[in-house]
Amino acid sequence: MRQRLLCTTILVLVATAGIVSAQATEWRYGGRISWVNADTSSNELGHTGSALELRSGLGAEFDATLMFSDLFGVELSIGASAHLLETNGGDLGTSDLGRLWLMPLTAIAQYHYPIYGPWDPYVGLGITWAIPFFKESGDASDAGIEEMEFDGRPAAAAQIGVNYQMDTRWYANIDLRYSGTSLDAQEKTAEEEFPTGTLDANPLTVSLGVGYKF
Repeated sequence: MRQRLLCTTILVLVATAGIVSAQATEWRYGGRISWVNADTSSNELGHTGSALELRSGLGAEFDATLMFSDLFGVELSIGASAHLLETNGGDLGTSDLGRLWLMPLTAIAQYHYPIYGPWDPYVGLGITWAIPFFKESGDASDAGIEEMEFDGRPAAAAQIGVNYQMDTRWYANIDLRYSGTSLDAQEKTAEEEFPTGTLDANPLTVSLGVGYKF
């Protein structure tokens, strides 16, 4: 259901882009290196007194933006970032469980305000869905954890940023994005299967990149 909602939203944006593409001034393609600030803790795992902790991490992103005019556009992006996942205190102790990769798919409608020469500031609002991938460490087994599963949810996304035109085609980019990303976490040990917990990442992502106009 969640995947269907996100896919429907993206398809609507793409269809809208197709309808007005004849009036579009350009396509913009870019890549960014990101710092994803996602330090957060889950609720308690059962009655263990332990919680999951997610750390911040580095990531990268590819984006494509269709500009309908000098002012309005739609950005579609896919990214990936790696985060350390730990348990904290309680019966499970403090352990490095492994790496949790987040791969957000995002669609954002943007408003640009290009009145400052080569500077092109913008704001955006849209929807995102982070696909989680978990790679377990050896410490997870030592802590008695047999299996962990994660599931992402659709969430709102907002951004603010600026492009700097270096020549007629190439531009530099600084982007600040907030995503209401939340994950359902399911954890099992040899003795117990814990109720599904919530890991509210809500990352604030700071990115630097370059792009090219067509």
